Amino acid sequence: MMITGMCAADVSAAEKKTVTDYQAYAANLDKSAYSGNDLGASYSKKATTFKVWSPNAASVRVNIFEHGSDNEGDAGSIMSRAMSLDKTTGVWSVTINGDLLNKYYTYSVTHGKTTKETADVYAKACGVNGQRSMVVDLSTTNPDGWENDKHVLVQNQTDASVWEISVADFSSSESSGVSEANRGKYLAFTEEGTTVNGVQGASSTCVDYLKKLGVKYVQIMPFYDFGSVDESKNIMDQYNWGYDPVNYNCPEGSYSTNPKKGEVRIKECKQMIQALHNAGIGVIMDVVYNHTYTSDSWLQRTVPNYYYRMNNDGTFSNGSGCSNDTASEHLMFRKYMIDSVTYWASEYHIDGFRFDLMGLHDVTTMNSIRTALDNLYADGSGSQILMYGEAWDMATNCDEGTVLASQKNLKQLSDRIGAFDDTIRDAIKGSTGGTDGAFVQEGSRRANLKTGIAGQSDTTTGWANVPSQCVTYASCHDNLCLYDKLVGSVYGADGKYRKRYEDLVAMNKLSAAIVITSQGIPFSLGGEEFCRSKDGDENSYASSRKENMLDWENVDLYSDVIEYYRGLYKIRDAFAAFSDSTAATANSLTYLSDVPKGVMGYTINNTESGKWSQMCVIFNGSDSAQNVTAKGDWVVLADNKTAGLRNIKNVTNSVKVEAHSAVIMVDTKSYDSAGIMDDEGAVVIDYYDNKTEKLIKSQTLTGELGTSYDLTNLASTLNYDVKKTDGEIKGVFTDQVGHAKVYVEEYDGEISTVTVKFVDETNNTEIEDSFLVKNRKGEQYYTPDLPSIKNYKLVLDDLPTNGAGKLDSASKTVTYKYTRVTDDEDKTVCRVNAIYMDDSGKILDTKTITGVEGQAYSLSQNTYEEKDLVSVPEKANGTFKSGEINVVFSYSSNPDPLKQMLPFVYVGTGLIIALCAASVIYSSNKRKKRIMAELDIEED
Repeated sequence: MMITGMCAADVSAAEKKTVTDYQAYAANLDKSAYSGNDLGASYSKKATTFKVWSPNAASVRVNIFEHGSDNEGDAGSIMSRAMSLDKTTGVWSVTINGDLLNKYYTYSVTHGKTTKETADVYAKACGVNGQRSMVVDLSTTNPDGWENDKHVLVQNQTDASVWEISVADFSSSESSGVSEANRGKYLAFTEEGTTVNGVQGASSTCVDYLKKLGVKYVQIMPFYDFGSVDESKNIMDQYNWGYDPVNYNCPEGSYSTNPKKGEVRIKECKQMIQALHNAGIGVIMDVVYNHTYTSDSWLQRTVPNYYYRMNNDGTFSNGSGCSNDTASEHLMFRKYMIDSVTYWASEYHIDGFRFDLMGLHDVTTMNSIRTALDNLYADGSGSQILMYGEAWDMATNCDEGTVLASQKNLKQLSDRIGAFDDTIRDAIKGSTGGTDGAFVQEGSRRANLKTGIAGQSDTTTGWANVPSQCVTYASCHDNLCLYDKLVGSVYGADGKYRKRYEDLVAMNKLSAAIVITSQGIPFSLGGEEFCRSKDGDENSYASSRKENMLDWENVDLYSDVIEYYRGLYKIRDAFAAFSDSTAATANSLTYLSDVPKGVMGYTINNTESGKWSQMCVIFNGSDSAQNVTAKGDWVVLADNKTAGLRNIKNVTNSVKVEAHSAVIMVDTKSYDSAGIMDDEGAVVIDYYDNKTEKLIKSQTLTGELGTSYDLTNLASTLNYDVKKTDGEIKGVFTDQVGHAKVYVEEYDGEISTVTVKFVDETNNTEIEDSFLVKNRKGEQYYTPDLPSIKNYKLVLDDLPTNGAGKLDSASKTVTYKYTRVTDDEDKTVCRVNAIYMDDSGKILDTKTITGVEGQAYSLSQNTYEEKDLVSVPEKANGTFKSGEINVVFSYSSNPDPLKQMLPFVYVGTGLIIALCAASVIYSSNKRKKRIMAELDIEED
């Protein structure tokens, strides 16, 4: 975490010297430490019991409110009750009869002559901006099917692969394809079928993308309730990472669709987790117990100067750089951390925890959390919940005798508590800022790289007991993105962060090869695999949303890099020694001798019989290709272009390693005998400028083994004309990697657009995001399948007459009308509408069939004289769903409709699309003006 100056500090002068010996003061309060598990509000329909630990308070009252803030409805409390102190436990309590479900509350805590209002530190729900706690029945917050939701776990921590993202960054961009209402929110994770810019048939985004990428865990940056975003205002106008805790046990409200209702954020957070679990992906929660947003926090107001480390002059210790440090060595904050972590694990099914600035916590607390998780479930599966954190050595005023959970003390921690390895991070690409380089740029820092490759578990140099204690990475949310670091270190001030540079793409791939084949837990910043940029911003915690959010269009621009990461994950999963949780492999790596300058390599023996026996991994950080000696017969699985389980080529005794690249090989004998196969074939396509023969970009096209591919029809593209092709441009995907070359020239002709709108027929207002279709002037366009709109049905007797046609210079608008479903209509009847339309927009026929939800249906493919069906619509067959489904059958008068189709090859963005509409369809009317501006198209 690098967020200097982010957190507020507003402790009063009177609080700075409550006592003089703060360690003795805390030790005295520790004598009243409470061991019960019922702090907070315990709800039933008949009564709610409130309990708060504050042993030195003079009095405590609970205040009940109808709303979560004074800006909603009637201000002021609807009741207030005095609480009673149990002097043996230090717990104040009161039971209030009646049903207080979803009522809000605070405590008024008096110390000496000062009374402060505070939320409940043990609150599980809260109102807008977390200023009031809420009484909640958690069983009412469970989404459908939650009882069947299970943890997603791996056997050992080293079996994990982690992809880091924030809720906001994941989907705030329109390019995510997520509906506008859910962008930047929990529910974005629940949307299926999202594609880049909402283009039908385009590359997948969001959770569908992650499923294909192959990562096993998503680490989500803070989504507990934090203080730096005003939940009552439009979140799209604000941004913060969220490392500023307010309510540790409540989800953040700005990520919900209704932050004023405390139960909504809980349910939607669970829906996010459930969606990831359904995709087979575990969820790691980024937790920040080392400091609070303000020193005048709920903790401080409840028990002043106990939950924090205090300096002798009465000021707060500030090792965190955020104005205060919490005191995990104090018994009730240790308990608080344990209770909080186990609550999130059990109630929200969290699969792992990343501890921000873990080096500020003590060893005993961290080990106690590990033990609590291990004992969480009777079947012992809690031991598989991941734990790791930032074990930086930081100056903090902890109590005498406290041993901090920093790197130097890591061997005193459980072998299942990991720490980020900054040594390999800096050895890969240089320091976190600045323009210095390291191995991937110039082949330097090989000694440090070796230490990191061993997962810091080499008995002579490492700080870890075993690789499960080491998180191996090149970039995370802190500091420069990997690609930005590469731009700055190679091109300096002349570099453009959002530009594709082929040499930097190679370095990015090399970095991934190092991380994913090293011992330890491989970790990457979300989007690193498509060369994510923040325009050189080294500390973007409070920068603009635009600066931070993922640009999903890069999925196409850097599709070859994504495929490379996918292949590396497959290789790691297929060879157990890469993820050995013991130190055996780390201490038995055999490094190649007599390698050229800037090169390092090693052989690694497997720990699993019956699989591949031995692998050889070679990294070349130098500026030129190198021939490297590696005795034996080998099958190359990864080179500078592609990676996976496929046989790229066979080599004996030596191999050529291109500049800034890796080669990963398996011994030929075991490769042939083990039968480990990739389920996909691959063809590497290199795009060249036809005039200069300069490489524009590479792309890896993948497909199921045995299926065919054909690049011979790449006659023209939207932004390039294909002039010639060479190599394996037609064939069947096999376990051998194919190679093809495409030579192109830039198209400088006119681009035309069609806007497809969906309106309420009574008032002509748009009721659904419109589509923007773009293509070359003179090309054919068709209408895609029409959306199903809740509580509406398509008006079939007033369909537009220009739903298909030829694009010309003028922009066109196609309008489809919908009418509201009336109250007297049977809502259980499901409809499927078929629209048969020719290439001039003429409606040939319409048909409606009805059925019940879940029942199968099949639409007929009508035949018409001198008209051919362009292609069978995806929804021509399916099952009835609630409401209606609208399917468009498009027909062409051309004897060969396929000749009308324009196979799209976005050489500039790397996306191959073959749409029957021969056009690109952008969902969202609000996006229209931006896209048209990019195309230099004037709106009529």
